[in-house]
Amino acid sequence: MQTYLSHLKSSERPDSDRAAFKHLRLVGVILAGLGVLAILLPNIATFGAELLVAWMLTLWGAVGLAFSWAIRPAPEWRYGVAAFGLLFVVGAALALFPVAGVAALTLLMMLSFLMEGLLSILFGLRSSAHVSNWGWLVFSGLCSFAAGVVILFGWPWTASWTLGLMLGLNFLSTGLSVVMLANSARVEA
Repeated sequence: MQTYLSHLKSSERPDSDRAAFKHLRLVGVILAGLGVLAILLPNIATFGAELLVAWMLTLWGAVGLAFSWAIRPAPEWRYGVAAFGLLFVVGAALALFPVAGVAALTLLMMLSFLMEGLLSILFGLRSSAHVSNWGWLVFSGLCSFAAGVVILFGWPWTASWTLGLMLGLNFLSTGLSVVMLANSARVEA
């Protein structure tokens, strides 16, 4: 199986390689720029993310309801109506009450960080006898757990900016890694 970068390295057209590396670098720069913007304006990024989730759930629920209605001859159509109806109602509620939606999404993110942190710490400690770099799992788990604790002790006051900041950090780190990937692939080619 050929990866994207190995395909770029094995290409016979050096001009297309250069264009592909520039494209990959441009994607990374755009992601990093969006990340910096979200970090600088976390409240706006938080509400933007909440509204995006709200409208996507609403749209998903509406399309699912239409699909469920179309398959009425099948006995499972009622389950579809129930599930997609719930998605529609949750999405509409998030869209109508964005402040409550931000608080709810931040609470879910906090619980995710706490659970993922505990599981990573436990898995890292359990793997210590078998894996040489087990400390990185514990470190990652401690970071996730610490982020969850920070959100927990600041919640609900941190809710207005937490999602935006986390999105910004994610976009920035992803963008920088894509730029570095493009740079290293260009050097190796």
